[in-house]
Amino acid sequence: MQKFISLIVIICFPLLSLAQLSVGVRMGMGNHGIHLEPPTLEENQVPYLRTNIGLVCVYNNENNAGLQLEINFAQKGWSEEIDTISGTFFKRQINYIEVPIYSHFEIGKRMLRPIIIAGPYIAYKLSDSFTHKGFDEHIIQENQNHYIEKSKVLDLGIKVGGGLRLNIGKHFGLFAEVHYDVDVAGGSDIFIGKPDRIGASRLTEISGSFGVLWHIIPQKKKQKKEGYVPKSNLKDYGF
Repeated sequence: MQKFISLIVIICFPLLSLAQLSVGVRMGMGNHGIHLEPPTLEENQVPYLRTNIGLVCVYNNENNAGLQLEINFAQKGWSEEIDTISGTFFKRQINYIEVPIYSHFEIGKRMLRPIIIAGPYIAYKLSDSFTHKGFDEHIIQENQNHYIEKSKVLDLGIKVGGGLRLNIGKHFGLFAEVHYDVDVAGGSDIFIGKPDRIGASRLTEISGSFGVLWHIIPQKKKQKKEGYVPKSNLKDYGF
């Protein structure tokens, strides 16, 4: 086992010596909803703002390309209101531990850099609950049970996003990002069963976050290679 660990260190150390490795925290808020087929079942949806927080680890090579791993506590779900009945609402909140693995690209070498991220995530359900007022059992059942159908323990998806990073010296950075959960055709439903009239179901999200990074391995400037030196100029180098 010790030989194996030593081998990993020998292989990874040269890579890390040419890269930037950062860890940090993030906090954000997203507007959530649910996409249903047929779409007519979405008519009563209203904006549903939920928070998300997490840990971030970013690895960048000398060309500003790398990976971004996050472990987040994410609140998702949706909210509905009936316009014709004042004061009515339905809210369903599903809490997840979410682990995205993004491809991470930074543009430029300056202190302030644009960021592009994209990649898959897996989410593990912690809890699922709903509250309502004015949505009596008749209304809930009439809409064919997607309100109370049990959700799956695991959820999979793909997110894309962009933002800005501001590096403050060698060891600290600030970042702001916007994420969008891509509605992949043929993606898995969030419900265990198939409620009547529901052909497909998918949670939706567009969110923003900001955070702080600590560069535990700072990014090194790329060394310029010396070109060909004519013999007539060798004396300038002491020859």
